[in-house]
Amino acid sequence: MIRKQRPTFTSSELEMQLQQINLDPTSSTTENLEALAPLIKSIQDSDSEQLYLRSLDKFVEEKEKEIEKICQENYEDFVSSVSTLLTIRQGSGHLRRRIGELDGQMGDVGRALGEKKRALLEQKKVARNMDDAIETLQTCLRLLDLVHRVGEMIREGKYWGALRSIEDLLHLTPPSISQTPFYAHILSSLPSLRLSIKDAVTASTKTWLFDVRESGAKVGKLALEQMSQRIKKWRAKREKEGGVRLARVGGAMELVHNERVEFDALDNEDVKVDFKPLYQCIHIYEALESKPELQRSYQVDRKTQATLILTSRLSTTPETLLSTLPLLMQELVGFFIIESHLLRTMPDFRSQRDVDELWDEMCKRIVEVVGQGLKGCSEPEVFLESKTNVLLFVQTLEGYDYNITELNGLLITLFERYSELLLRKFSTDFDQIVSEDDNQPMMVNDQEEFDQVAGVCWLAPGEMESLAMQGFPQAMPFSQTYPMCCINIRNFVDQFYQFTDGVAQQHLDIDEVLRKSLDGLLSDHVSIQIAKRLQAMSNLSQIAQVVINLEHFSTACDELEGVLMKLRASQRGGPVHLSSCNSFSSTLEQAEKRIDSVINSKLESFFELAEYNWLPTRPQSTAAEPSTYVFEMITFLTAYVDSVLIGLNEGVKTRAYMNALGRIQKWLMDMLCGKEVIRFNEMALASVLADVTFIETEIKRLGKSDLDKVFDEVKHTINIILSDAVSAYMEPSIRSMSYSSVKPIRLAVILAKLGKAHALGGVQSSMVKAERRRREADEVAKLAGR
Repeated sequence: MIRKQRPTFTSSELEMQLQQINLDPTSSTTENLEALAPLIKSIQDSDSEQLYLRSLDKFVEEKEKEIEKICQENYEDFVSSVSTLLTIRQGSGHLRRRIGELDGQMGDVGRALGEKKRALLEQKKVARNMDDAIETLQTCLRLLDLVHRVGEMIREGKYWGALRSIEDLLHLTPPSISQTPFYAHILSSLPSLRLSIKDAVTASTKTWLFDVRESGAKVGKLALEQMSQRIKKWRAKREKEGGVRLARVGGAMELVHNERVEFDALDNEDVKVDFKPLYQCIHIYEALESKPELQRSYQVDRKTQATLILTSRLSTTPETLLSTLPLLMQELVGFFIIESHLLRTMPDFRSQRDVDELWDEMCKRIVEVVGQGLKGCSEPEVFLESKTNVLLFVQTLEGYDYNITELNGLLITLFERYSELLLRKFSTDFDQIVSEDDNQPMMVNDQEEFDQVAGVCWLAPGEMESLAMQGFPQAMPFSQTYPMCCINIRNFVDQFYQFTDGVAQQHLDIDEVLRKSLDGLLSDHVSIQIAKRLQAMSNLSQIAQVVINLEHFSTACDELEGVLMKLRASQRGGPVHLSSCNSFSSTLEQAEKRIDSVINSKLESFFELAEYNWLPTRPQSTAAEPSTYVFEMITFLTAYVDSVLIGLNEGVKTRAYMNALGRIQKWLMDMLCGKEVIRFNEMALASVLADVTFIETEIKRLGKSDLDKVFDEVKHTINIILSDAVSAYMEPSIRSMSYSSVKPIRLAVILAKLGKAHALGGVQSSMVKAERRRREADEVAKLAGR
């Protein structure tokens, strides 16, 4: 405690105080001590005793002068006053001594009291300083404890609490230590503490990223399995309800149907992905105003992780693709589901642009990996399985709003290569089936075999019922080529649509590709291959079997068009037309012509046996007894066609008869009008006419009315000559009505040859007949020139 400075008094101030002393004028022996006490106390307190005494002496002198002045007139009063004054002086002396004693006593007491007071003040100061020190130490300990607690919270992973504690160090610090070196040191350590928190939370996030990468494959697997289940359920519903057959997974109808199914790939019974470490890290970085740094770091880390996922599969080969691709798809699906979750829950941290950039880059790399894995692959099954994995990947992530355009392009590329390989594979199969066919009716031994064959073949209406009524073993109307090709066609269509199921339609008309592929297979590798084999066939029964097969293939094409309309992947209307129908029709015509050719070659051998006497005296043949070659030829023809071509429909057999009879008719006319026979007479023509009549009679027995007019030309031509109806033939009305099939030029040639035969007779009558025939020939020839 600071001692107060004693007040000092000037002479004038002391005089004023002395003047305040009231001395009783009525009693010179009485002193006003009460008035002196405060004055003495003031003098003692101010240590002004000497000054007071000097003032008192001066006061006494003044009073003595006043007394002397007064006493000049009043001596007695003066004496009395002197006595009084002496008394006062004595009292003053006594008072002076008393004041001295009191002053000494008061000085001793004051000094002792002052010492005690100073000691007390020193003790209080020490106590206060100790309190301040204790408080300061306690504050420092609290700060140190808080700093220590920050370290513990960092180790315990309570990063936000640690950061809040650091903020408390700044805002809750008592002013008593705010200017101390200790607090300055604490403040200087805060950046390192913040950095420790940042490093710790970053390390925690790095660990989380590693854990997420490890669990991402499981997340992707579960998501893919869930999508696979959705596809199966929707496929079953489509098959059950034809009205939704064309609706795809992910479409409006399927989404409504799947609304009741709730599945979170990130939080389920099998896996739970905790995003708290990342959220905490984002919060910490945001509080530290370093969020952009974390965003850049996270983008780099995730891009590195995605690259590592793909890099490990860059050396994939066709042999390993089917085992590595599903794992790759699982990891990538899990990866991008996590990204989608962050984009949805933390849009201010994970921007759409960053995720899209990462997605686009990964799509390009996926295309590279799949392309590398399928490089040089020639197995359609590998492409089909690859498509299944990629499509499942696309359909799964499409539900998370990722742009799948580039992956749809990959699917289209896979489809194009797949369809090429599928076409190549089935082309080889069809070629082999056709080339190895023995062109003999296929045999079935029991009902089971019959059901298997009938179940895969397309048959004409009523044909299956008709075949089912026959016993076993049974010869089917077609050879093994037809059912095997039907099986391959069904397999081709099934495998084709297995690939196209779920593939986007906007980039490729899948139905048209299938139609063209089927047309190519059926036309180039069935129809044309059969046509090539036909050229080397001479066995009429095999050719007949080919005709039957081709008829069934034509039926199959008609049925297949209906099947394709039901199976079409797009919703475009209109019928489906297979141009291979025309190819089979063309090959069928070739087969029928080949039958005609074989029959004609057989007929040629009979023509070589023909021996006509062109100048007989009477006809050598009659309708009852034709020429030997004619009898044998017709016997062969009817037996051959009816037995060998028994499986053919009546139209084909009638056509075969028509062709054979037409060939006979042509051979007869060529023989009569050709250069080999120079001349003949009417008897020879009568023999030819008898042979023709025999043939017509035999043909009529077959009940084929369509064959009645085959021999009209040769028959009418000969009848004109034998009935001397040349003049009637010259009449236009009669010629167009009765002899429309007779050609003037051929009739003229025959008449000329008759004239030459008559000219050989040498007699008048013969010469006349010869001249008449030449004249008739000239007149008929003029008709040909008109």
